[in-house]
Amino acid sequence: MSTSYRVLIPFDLPDADPVPSMLIKPLATTEVVALGQYKLPEQTPPGAAREQFEGDARDELADLVRPLERAEVPTRTRLVFSSDRQEAINRVAREDGCDAILTTGEADTLDRLFVALGGKPDRDRILSFVADLLAATDASVTLFHTSEETLTNATDRLVERGIDPDRAYQHLSESSDVGQRVVELETECDLLVVGEPDPSRDVRVLEPRSTEMTLDTDDPAFVIRGPD
Repeated sequence: MSTSYRVLIPFDLPDADPVPSMLIKPLATTEVVALGQYKLPEQTPPGAAREQFEGDARDELADLVRPLERAEVPTRTRLVFSSDRQEAINRVAREDGCDAILTTGEADTLDRLFVALGGKPDRDRILSFVADLLAATDASVTLFHTSEETLTNATDRLVERGIDPDRAYQHLSESSDVGQRVVELETECDLLVVGEPDPSRDVRVLEPRSTEMTLDTDDPAFVIRGPD
């Protein structure tokens, strides 16, 4: 994968889920920002929580990033005490110039990616990222959209990047409930890739539900960020 990508991995401390081992290799040539997001106990000021829990939180975060460091993945850590998880993630992603956010999820294998294609600006970023993921693995990919032309063009883009066309499958959705169809299909795959929601655009497929869908699945998911 191209070293131009910087991936934010949020860990919900304490007792965070680790990065699935099958994702370590695809991350090996990215830069990782590991965010330890410590949820504040009720009515606990951030300063008091930091004073009480910082030592244990840093130790846990160090354990979580150790497999990445062993694989020589360039990794830096951030620790935040906050009651607003999403605000902390968005802020750190902006501050550190991250291209994608990985929710770790649960997975034992990486055999098939599910890629929800959105509007054209997001599509270009998503396909570039997916091409590098495929180059680093033996996985196949299911491309999902409501336009046959979009699916054909997306497959062509992957082939231009050296991906065997036999590894790319297309799913043309004609369902009136696109979001539900995505959830159904995604359960057949090991890793989800979607674009970042952008409420300022009216795009037919997926952006308004992207973050919600990553929360509704137990599988790992990459959310590809748009430009800040």
